[in-house]
Amino acid sequence: MVTETNPDHYALLAACARITPSTDEQSIILAHARQIHNWDMLVNDAEGHAVAPLLYTSLRQSGFSIPVDAKRKLYALVQRTGWANELRASALVEIIDACNEKGIPLAVLKGSFLAHSIYPDPSLRTMSDIDLLAPPSQAQAVQNILAELGFSVPEQASSRYMSEHHHLPGASMQRDGLTISVEVHHDALSGDAPASITFDNLTVPLQEYDVNGHRAKALGHQDQLRHLFHHMSEPASKLKLIWCTDIAYYARHFYDQIDWTALSRDYPAVVNALRVVDSVMPLPVELSDFKMGNGFVPIENAGQSIKPLSSLLRLPLRERFHGLLDPSHWWLHLYYGIPPNRSLLMTKLVRHPINILTWVYRRMRARVRS
Repeated sequence: MVTETNPDHYALLAACARITPSTDEQSIILAHARQIHNWDMLVNDAEGHAVAPLLYTSLRQSGFSIPVDAKRKLYALVQRTGWANELRASALVEIIDACNEKGIPLAVLKGSFLAHSIYPDPSLRTMSDIDLLAPPSQAQAVQNILAELGFSVPEQASSRYMSEHHHLPGASMQRDGLTISVEVHHDALSGDAPASITFDNLTVPLQEYDVNGHRAKALGHQDQLRHLFHHMSEPASKLKLIWCTDIAYYARHFYDQIDWTALSRDYPAVVNALRVVDSVMPLPVELSDFKMGNGFVPIENAGQSIKPLSSLLRLPLRERFHGLLDPSHWWLHLYYGIPPNRSLLMTKLVRHPINILTWVYRRMRARVRS
């Protein structure tokens, strides 16, 4: 397993990146925890993967005695996450109420939904902003509502390459010392994704959930899993372990409500993503049908994503071509929906190079049109 994180740290973080570790999983956590020597660095790595609260709770549930300084830092991070998410939830309710008054539907995306649905306490799910999906024709109206609520709203994208971006420029406001950022999406997926999720092409109805006693809406199960899959497979400087936790535990939490037959038939890449995730963070026992099993060979460079195009294009020529055309096999299996026991030859020779050219063309077109 190749990652930018210390291997011993990554192994422990992957073992702890779960909501409720089983007895067997707790034994694995204890074994990995005993290999840690630099706990300050471990805490930093946990923050980088957005799993510091899960590290704290999983270690405690496993009965491990966390060193005092690390325990204090992790506890503080849990408390801060809970405080910040409470402020975000309050702001989210205000936004939803204001949009409801004007008849504008919203779907809450990512952390602001997951923290209040699959996680037993919002303090366990770190996030950096509030992501909202609005009908394309009403996204700007939502942006105007944010301005009316006191958010600072940029007038235009910060980069010429973002002129065709899938969300409007981020809005922000200060509340009790916290910067609350909001992104209004007209498409839940970026233009680089090989799919689109908008109000115009939802495959299932929205679902309702509770935010501090208020009703909010989120993507239905099939669209939700599609979104989590595409989000985690997009190019990133680091594929965060929290994204693996999100898709695995969403599948577990709503297992009996998900139409697995339809999902496997219409979106097999989403089901394949669970098997690929299993090579990084073993899936919960309830998802045993999706585990890689004995017939699969471990995937090279598990947990390593392709870097963003903007980062790769700044590298020296040789490193640039290597990063662009020869990313980790793990990511290729994930992004292109190739089962772990299938060859990547045609993907590496044909599909991926064509995709890279498509990404470059999209940015050049956005720059010309800006």
